[in-house]
Amino acid sequence: MNKTIQWVIWAIVLVAINIPTISFASFSLFGTAEGTRIFSIDYVIAGLVLILGNIIVIHLFLAIRRNHFLSFIYGLLVAVAEAVGLYVFIGTFNAIFLTITGISIVAAIILLIYELNLHKSRQ
Repeated sequence: MNKTIQWVIWAIVLVAINIPTISFASFSLFGTAEGTRIFSIDYVIAGLVLILGNIIVIHLFLAIRRNHFLSFIYGLLVAVAEAVGLYVFIGTFNAIFLTITGISIVAAIILLIYELNLHKSRQ
């Protein structure tokens, strides 16, 4: 696959994942009082939501930079599952889609660890 196409797909995934992720992060800040310190638990939860949602984006970025096409395809499949789970969960609040999103985030963590270890083993 052409590297330019991979970067375009990465940008699309970045936007598709971050729209619902930023919505969830801002929703977690809904009850925060004005003047609350930035190191409060509300901001930590919002930050964790953003980080967990974007793990697959980080994995795809590393796979493109390191020319690991198969790893990119696996990451793309996980990203599609995560995006579908997030968007359907926003619309329906069905626990099954929250479970699909959770499984895809765990798969993204596993893929990221695999990508980092694969790079170490090739050095």
